[in-house]
Amino acid sequence: MGEALMTGPAHGPDAQAMAPAGPSPSRGADGRATRTAAVIVPDWPLVAARDRHERELEAARSAGEGTGRDARAAAPLVLLDRHRVAHADPSARRAGVEIGMRRRSAQALCPDATVLQTDRENESALFELVAASVDTVAAGVDVLRPGILLLGARGPARHAGGEEALAERIVDAVAELTGWDCSVGIADGPFAALLAARTGRIVRPGRSAEYLAPHPIAALRHAPVGPGWGHRDRAAPGAREKRLDLAETVDLLQRLGIASLGDLAALPATAVADRFGPDIALLHLLSQGREPAPPAMHRPELPLVVETVLETPLERTDQAAFVARPLAEELQEMLVRRGLICTRLRILARTEDGAEMERTWRHDGALSVADVVDRIRWQCDGWVTSARLGTTRTGAITRISLHPLQLMPAGEGAPGLWGSAGEASQRASRAFARAQGLAGEHAVLVPVATGGRLLAEEISLVPWRSEKPPRHEGPWPGSLPRPVPATVLRRPAPIELHDAAGRPVVVTARGLLSAVPVRLRIPAETAEVLAHGALAGMRELAVTAHGAPTVLDERWWSGAGHRAARLQLALALPGEGRASREGRRDLADGADGASELSRGEGALAVLALSQEGAWRLEGIYD
Repeated sequence: MGEALMTGPAHGPDAQAMAPAGPSPSRGADGRATRTAAVIVPDWPLVAARDRHERELEAARSAGEGTGRDARAAAPLVLLDRHRVAHADPSARRAGVEIGMRRRSAQALCPDATVLQTDRENESALFELVAASVDTVAAGVDVLRPGILLLGARGPARHAGGEEALAERIVDAVAELTGWDCSVGIADGPFAALLAARTGRIVRPGRSAEYLAPHPIAALRHAPVGPGWGHRDRAAPGAREKRLDLAETVDLLQRLGIASLGDLAALPATAVADRFGPDIALLHLLSQGREPAPPAMHRPELPLVVETVLETPLERTDQAAFVARPLAEELQEMLVRRGLICTRLRILARTEDGAEMERTWRHDGALSVADVVDRIRWQCDGWVTSARLGTTRTGAITRISLHPLQLMPAGEGAPGLWGSAGEASQRASRAFARAQGLAGEHAVLVPVATGGRLLAEEISLVPWRSEKPPRHEGPWPGSLPRPVPATVLRRPAPIELHDAAGRPVVVTARGLLSAVPVRLRIPAETAEVLAHGALAGMRELAVTAHGAPTVLDERWWSGAGHRAARLQLALALPGEGRASREGRRDLADGADGASELSRGEGALAVLALSQEGAWRLEGIYD
């Protein structure tokens, strides 16, 4: 097995946590982490790019075009993504090439380097060779992303005679069938297994938390969350993933004085969730050597399977694209009809000689049609490439089927209105905290539903991150029926209502209007408040319709009580025509009145409040 699995005594504070282990239970001592094996091919994008480059050189040599090009195959290798360095091999890094550097700068530092573009299609298809090699040792391989595999370790370790023997067999199988080196790590939970795989270690059952504790907080960059894991290994064209940015998270935690995973794990879980949100709460869970509970799965009465029989056997990679989309669309339609989403998918293929090949893809969200198409195409490309290179002896593919393994109700995977709590949420949180630090706690206010009779009382503005006031459920007699105005003035602004003779309209002691309102005038002080709203620049409007007043008697039994009345009005906007007196009509009280007011063509509905004989504007309807 060589140096890929370090089974000797470890050095450092985690020495006792790492040692060879025999067959182990599927869960650690805390009962919350599955015994997991991780398989990593180091620098996989570079390995895949060099393999593709060597095959291109071989094809050119066969065509008689290989003069002067063979030396470039062993040259330092640099991969670019959007004109910047995404990966560099050790030779290029020793020459000074760094990730994120521009192409011109990289070539100036390392003139002999072979500069290629990243090719995720090639990386995904070629990695099937590694997955197929691991499949010969242990079934049930999950491809997290090209270059990294996960599999349950309990059953395969028992079959192989121990976890150390399992790791040796996986390394030997990959080397024999592909010629590439890989590293295997086994631990409780995926995060500990991934870190253990980078140094080829086996962590004893129940000791993952102890193993993780001394790792620097920068190790979170390898956590299996955020962009690049599951189906998020590639951003949609022209769209930026609104997901957790691990680099920014590590920087934030370091600035807060959290230097190691042990420091993060020691924090109270509720405090982490309240302060940072669910994404960093997940990292906190992983740093403790645990793993999140799997989502509640939906098990249909009949298994869902989408299958197609190919009239022309699939022998070339370009055929995969034509096969993938109809299958993906049929699966999506089947899931939509049942109100489900798929988060784990198995792709199974049958060849003309009766052999079956399968691969499972893990997911961190709802599968879209494009996600399924990519995976089918990558998988078919990988199988065809494997057969062409002679790694596996299979015939042409004649049947392909999709088997959803993990289903959830569609609502479980729906994103929030403001997106998931990720990079954008964290940036906003830091901006809010900085604003409060500079201008005081009340510099950032957030709305909280508290309940009340008046519109301004239903919502309270409280400082961000402060304790929310209790909600008063009511009942609230005289409160406004839904829908409520879209714009609510925190402090109702003064207005004037007049009848046809120019006299002020008031609400009598019996709760009736003294006259039919005809004109609404906006004083100068109110015009300033409404300068950016629907009534901007308006000083006088005609009243085209109105509802019946709703009397509000608050605390009538005490000396602190007061009386008010609420009135809905429809106003004619300038240039939209005015309703004649005959067209005016009193509207019934309640929600029907509000809907009738909003139907007037060219009218704007408002809500007025009468207090102590004076009218105020309380809200404006859309």
